[in-house]
Amino acid sequence: MKTASRLCFGALCLGLVPALAAADEPDSFTKLLRDPVEQQHVISGAGRATVFLQNPCADARFSIEQKFVPYRPLSFDSAGTIVGGAWKQIVAEQGCGAARILNVLVIAQGAGKLSFVPLLPGATTADPLLQKDAVKYAVQALATVPGGREPNCTVGYVADTEFLGKEREAIPGAKGPPWRELWTLQSCTQKMLVPMTFIPDSTGTTISVPNKEIRVIPLVH
Repeated sequence: MKTASRLCFGALCLGLVPALAAADEPDSFTKLLRDPVEQQHVISGAGRATVFLQNPCADARFSIEQKFVPYRPLSFDSAGTIVGGAWKQIVAEQGCGAARILNVLVIAQGAGKLSFVPLLPGATTADPLLQKDAVKYAVQALATVPGGREPNCTVGYVADTEFLGKEREAIPGAKGPPWRELWTLQSCTQKMLVPMTFIPDSTGTTISVPNKEIRVIPLVH
C-alpha cells in the first residue's frame, strides 16, 4: 500500500512536509511551548489517547518532554502570535504500574487558535497520515493470522509502537530511507506484535506488513 502525505481534520488539510525545528520566530515558539495553558491542553490531548482510555489510571502523572517533531512550517504574526504550523509533542505518562509515551498533534488554525489531537503512542516516526493508514493494514494483516482476531471481542487498539531502525539507503527521490517498526495491538485477552516496514519513494510511502512474522501473545492477568 502506498500513501501520500496529506491529512485533513474537518475543513483543515495539512501538507505534511518537513519543517525546521527553529521556525522563523524561535523565541515566540519557545514561549508558546512553555505556556502553562498550552501545556495543559497538550496533557489533556494525551489523556484522550485510546491506550490511556482503555487503561485508565486515576494516579497517572504526565510530563511533557522538551522536544517536538515539526510537520508543517511554523509562522507567527508581528505580535509573535502563532498563525500557522503543525507539530507533535511528546508526553511521558506514568502510574498504576505502567509507563507510556503518548503523542499529541498540535495544529495552528489561525491567530492563537490551536487544536490538540492524540496520535498513536510510542516511538513511531510515521507522520499522522501514515499512522492512520498503517493501522488499517495492521488490522487487515491480523485477519490472516490464526488467532489474530478474538471472537466476540469489541476491544482493539494500538498499545505501543517501537522504532527498530533504518533498513538501507533511500530510494532516489524519496524523502528518507526505509525504516522498520514493531507495533503492539491489543484486544480483550491478547496482544499482537505486528512488524511494520515503511518504504518512502518519490510519490509517497509504501507500508508493508509481513503477516508471517506477526506474533499473538495471551495477556497475563
